[in-house]
Amino acid sequence: GVAAVASEAAVSHLDGDGDHPATNGHADTTKDLEKSPVVKLLSPVRTGVGETSTSTGTSMEERNGSNVAGPPPDSSQTKKSLRVWDYVCAELGLSVGAREDDPDMAVARERVFDIIWHIPLEFERLNFYGGMLCMDATLGVVTSLPVRVVCQTARLIMSPALGVVTKVGELVSPSPSTKTRGGNTDQWRKPRGNSHSGPSRKRRTWGFHPYAREHLSDSLWLLMLIAAFTAVKLVDVSVVYHYIRGQEVIKLYLACSVLECFDKLCCAFNCHVLDALQNSVYILVNTAQEDGSTADLINATFQLAFDAALTLAATCAHAAIMLTHAVTLSVAINSHTNAMLLVLISNNFGEIKSHIFKKMDAAKLFSVARLDIVERVHLSICLVFVAAQRVTAAGSVAGGLTRKMLKDSLMVLSSEIVVDVFKHAFMSKFNNIRPKVYRGFLRQLCREHVKLAQSYRLHRVVGFVPLAPAAVLISVLPDLYRTLFPSIGSIGFDLDDPASNVAKNARLEAGVSGLTWPPVPDPSSFAAYVLFFATLVAFKLAFGVALHWLGAHMLETLHGVEHGGSAST
Repeated sequence: GVAAVASEAAVSHLDGDGDHPATNGHADTTKDLEKSPVVKLLSPVRTGVGETSTSTGTSMEERNGSNVAGPPPDSSQTKKSLRVWDYVCAELGLSVGAREDDPDMAVARERVFDIIWHIPLEFERLNFYGGMLCMDATLGVVTSLPVRVVCQTARLIMSPALGVVTKVGELVSPSPSTKTRGGNTDQWRKPRGNSHSGPSRKRRTWGFHPYAREHLSDSLWLLMLIAAFTAVKLVDVSVVYHYIRGQEVIKLYLACSVLECFDKLCCAFNCHVLDALQNSVYILVNTAQEDGSTADLINATFQLAFDAALTLAATCAHAAIMLTHAVTLSVAINSHTNAMLLVLISNNFGEIKSHIFKKMDAAKLFSVARLDIVERVHLSICLVFVAAQRVTAAGSVAGGLTRKMLKDSLMVLSSEIVVDVFKHAFMSKFNNIRPKVYRGFLRQLCREHVKLAQSYRLHRVVGFVPLAPAAVLISVLPDLYRTLFPSIGSIGFDLDDPASNVAKNARLEAGVSGLTWPPVPDPSSFAAYVLFFATLVAFKLAFGVALHWLGAHMLETLHGVEHGGSAST
C-alpha cells in the first residue's frame, strides 16, 4: 500500500514537471520512476552483511527502538504434511515414535505419592496427637478439676485464719521494722488518710486473695459438669432408645445429619461462651480487688450470672445432643440388619462433597483438621458409651462385647478414618498444599499445648470442650463399675445377703421408712471408690506429664512450616 501511494506520487510528480509526459513508453516511465527521489527513498539498499533494509524501516526502527519482524516463513516449510502410512505406523506401534522428556511427569509422580502416603501420614499423626490432647482434657475434667476446687477452697478458708494468727503474732512480739525511730509504739498502726507516702488502704475482700480468679473459674467449670451430668441422668435412655428404634431408616438418616450438625455448632459456640465466662470472672475479681464502687460490683456480678446461665444452658444442650447421638449409634449397632449402620456410614461420605471442591487455604484447612479431630473423639466417646451400655445390660464383658458389636464399631470408626484421609488428600491436591503444611499444624498444636496452664482448657487449642463428653461418660461408668466389680461396687443392702435383709426388716418393723432412711454406704465400698479415684488422678498426672514431654520434644524436632506460612510450596 505504501509502495503504491509512492508510485502514484512519483507519476504525478513527473506529469507535473512536463519533462517526461505520461504518454511515453513503458521503459521511459520506469527509468523516470527510478530517478524519482520518492522511489529512491523507498528502494531497498544493501547492507554490509547482505541483508536488505529500507531507510524508512531504519528510521522507524530508530524511532520506535524495536526490531522490525521479518517476513513470515513459507507455509510449505513450517507445515509438514503427515502421510497416512506414517500415522498408521505411529498409531499401531510399527515405528518408533518420538519420546518427550516432560519435567512435569516427575512432579505428577510426587503429587501421587503425596496423596496416597505423605498427606495421610501427616494428617493421622496430627489427629493422633490431637486425640491424645482431648483424652487428657477429659481426664482432667473428671480428676484434676475436683481436686483443684477442693485445694483452692481449703486455701481460701485457711487464709483468714492464717491472717489472724499473723496479726496476733505481730501484736505479741512486734518486729523492729514496725517500730518508729523514736520508739513510740503507738505509731505501729498504718496511717489513715490519703497520704501518698504510705500504701493505699484497701478492703480485705474475697477478691484480694491471689487464688480468687482461679477458684471462681474452676468452681464454675465444676458446676457446669455437675449440671450436665444431672441433665444426662434425667433422660431415660431406654425411652429414647425404643423411640429411635421405631423410626424409619430415612428418618434415622436425617436425625444423624441433624445431630452431627448441632454437635459441631454446640462445640464451636461453647468455646466462645467459656471464653466470655472467663472474661466475666476476670472483670468481677478485678473490680473486687480495686475496691470499685457498688454499682460496678453489681454490674460485674450480673454479667457473670448471665454468662454462667448461658454456659450452663449450652453445656446441658450439648450433653443432651451427644447422648442422643450415642443412643442412635447404639440402635444402629444393635439392629439385626445392617441397613441403619450403612445409613450412618454413608452419612460420613457427605463430607467429601462439602469440602473437596471448595477453595481452601492454610487457615481454613487447619480449621477443618481441628473439626475432624473433635468429631473423631466424639465418635469414640459414643462408641465407649455403647459398649458400656451393652456390658451393663449383659452383666459381663463377654456377653456385651460380642463379635458383631466389635465388627460394627470397627466399621464405623474405620469409615470415619477413611473419609477424613480421603477428604484431606484431595483437598490438598486441588489446592496445591504440600504435606509439610500439616507438620506446621502439628507444631502449632504442640506450641499451644506446652503453653497451656490447665489441660481441660483445651478449647483454646483444638476447639474441644470436654464438659459434655465427660458428663456422658460419667453417667455410664458407675453402672459399668458395679457390673465389673459387684462385690466391691455394692452400696447399701445386698439382696442376696440374709444378714442385710434381716437388718432391713428390723428397721422397717421399727417404723423407719426406706425413703427416710437412705442406705448407709459400706466402708469397704467407699474405700474402693476413693482408691479408684486416686488411681485415676495418678494416671492422669502421669499421662499429662508424658504428653507435655512429647509436645516439647516434637516442637524441637519438627521443622515444618508455621501456620501462617506459604501453603503452596
